[in-house]
Amino acid sequence: MKEEDLNEALRDVIVRSTPPPSMDPAHTLDRARRARKRRRAAWAGVAAGVLVVGVGAGPALVANITGPRSVGQMVAGSPGTPSAFPSASTPPPVSTVAPTTAPNTRKTGDPWPEGQVDRTASAGPRADRSVTLMNDLSSSVPAGFSTPNLKDSDGHSLRWPQTQYASSDGEPDYWEYMATIPVQKDNRVGQLLVQSVTPDGKPAADICTVAKRFWGGTGTCTVTDVSGKKVGVLTTKGDGSYDQWAAYRYDDGTVVFLAQAKKCDRAGRTPLTQPIFTARQLAELAISPKFKIST
Repeated sequence: MKEEDLNEALRDVIVRSTPPPSMDPAHTLDRARRARKRRRAAWAGVAAGVLVVGVGAGPALVANITGPRSVGQMVAGSPGTPSAFPSASTPPPVSTVAPTTAPNTRKTGDPWPEGQVDRTASAGPRADRSVTLMNDLSSSVPAGFSTPNLKDSDGHSLRWPQTQYASSDGEPDYWEYMATIPVQKDNRVGQLLVQSVTPDGKPAADICTVAKRFWGGTGTCTVTDVSGKKVGVLTTKGDGSYDQWAAYRYDDGTVVFLAQAKKCDRAGRTPLTQPIFTARQLAELAISPKFKIST
């Protein structure tokens, strides 16, 4: 006989020799009751184990809830791990790091913008814009005049550009780009100045009111129409640094001033005998797009 035949014969004998379960109702009911008691005993053991764990962990949990804690201590995982869902009553963190750039509206103590140490931008794109402004002004003088690189008695050039952060406390950011040059005819020297002021957020005003803002100037202002654009031309009595200037305000708030003087204070030279531009020419040049810097 093969091994497989022997195993099959043994299984057949075991099956045939096992009596079928009893069909007696009383016996069946008794077996069910014993099974139910075993289940209850098992569940009671589990409950007792949970209770023991709860009693041991309870003081620590209460201490965490009632005592000082960080949000992270209430979260499963390593102690001190911040919660991804902080309590609604937890205040947001307050930054103690000082800002490194000026805000849109200046306040006392704010840092100067773009890494500057004071109001003046001595390098970078903003400083370059004033240099361009100076070169454009030099190329604008009428025939018969020149713009030499003269120096004052201390050896400083009379041609100089300047870019300045102009905002005061409570004002939005705005900038002033300015350039001054000497203008010579024969052996006499006068000077020109151009200034472009970016939008400062102030409401539009009458153009002569705008003209009088230039260095607190006083004098007689007239409105000149240049191709439908209103330009304020203010003429002084000759007792200030400049004899005359034109002012124009663009719709976006950019303001351009163009000033002229027959004398050059720092040069110690004989003043010009005539203005560099007529009042009309000054007004026309003030609206030239090359002098508008809006950012």
